[in-house]
Amino acid sequence: MNFAIADDHGIFRSGLKLILHDLYPDCEIQEAAQGDEVLEILKNHDDIELLLLDLRMPESSGVSLLQQCREQFPEVPCMVVSASEELTVMQSALQNGAIGYIPKSSSNSEIAEAIKKVMSGDVYIPPQLKSVKRGDQTLNINLTPRQLEVLGLLAEGMSNKQIGNQLHIAPGTIKAHIAAIFRELESVNRTQAVRRARELHLL
Repeated sequence: MNFAIADDHGIFRSGLKLILHDLYPDCEIQEAAQGDEVLEILKNHDDIELLLLDLRMPESSGVSLLQQCREQFPEVPCMVVSASEELTVMQSALQNGAIGYIPKSSSNSEIAEAIKKVMSGDVYIPPQLKSVKRGDQTLNINLTPRQLEVLGLLAEGMSNKQIGNQLHIAPGTIKAHIAAIFRELESVNRTQAVRRARELHLL
């Protein structure tokens, strides 16, 4: 089992290595401290089972490195580990192909649980993205990365057919995603769903 950690802070890389070795004692771990090293590791190791990627690294900006990894090595699952807890940053990472997002403020046990979840084939969505405050009320928003993508396209005014063409998914699947979006955002139509999503800073 082979992992890759991409973070320009050596202390944090060491912490992630300890967590990985605790979960998978016999695993191998490749390390990168800057953007170009990440791509080189993925090029030279075709057995990487998970890339843990910081969004802020030398020679990379925002989600650009994530996009490069997903475009050049789509078979490698990537989970973002970042100091940013901004909802828009989390959403952007998930929309650009990350299978999870771990804030660096998370405890070791939370990071371990997130890693186990994505290694089992699931997507890890941080609590910060699920629970959003509106006034004095806390709303538990539980939208998958794909549903967030659909929501973004709804906000652009796309029809079901256009969304299907854009995301390469069947009409029935689109309807199911939209129904889930309406349910989570307590909406009865597209306009209301988009308005509430903007109020909650999901868009």
